[in-house]
Amino acid sequence: MFNLKLQASKKKCTGFTLVELVVVILITGILSISIAPRFFGVATYENRKAADELLTALRYSQQMAMARGGNIQLDLQNDNYTIELTSSGDDLRSPDGIPYPHFFDGVTTTTPIIIVYDGLGRRVPNNQFDINIGNRTIRIEQETGYAHQI
Repeated sequence: MFNLKLQASKKKCTGFTLVELVVVILITGILSISIAPRFFGVATYENRKAADELLTALRYSQQMAMARGGNIQLDLQNDNYTIELTSSGDDLRSPDGIPYPHFFDGVTTTTPIIIVYDGLGRRVPNNQFDINIGNRTIRIEQETGYAHQI
């Protein structure tokens, strides 16, 4: 009888303890924090931010043109953009109240261009147009003036 109890207590338990699991998770977390930024360069994030910001500005310009009956332009330079009235050249304020121009951080766009919207929100002249920012492309559609990333 005593022999049976001794054999049962000598049974080997398999698996990991909670402490071992926590240590492995901590080491994995520390390594991922220090190694992950090397896989994703800062330029990728800056290009994405600039493309998203420009896309928002294009849509805002289009909305302003439709609300005001046209005469809104977005003046895109290599490192900044300005939204202004075409008739007077007066700068408009962004929705958050910040005056233009807005600058891109460390990002340059394709050739400078002035994008004019009419009262229906279409680009003048009414044709399809692509803007490149790093490896991202923003397309303005022909008939609708809709801007989106492709």
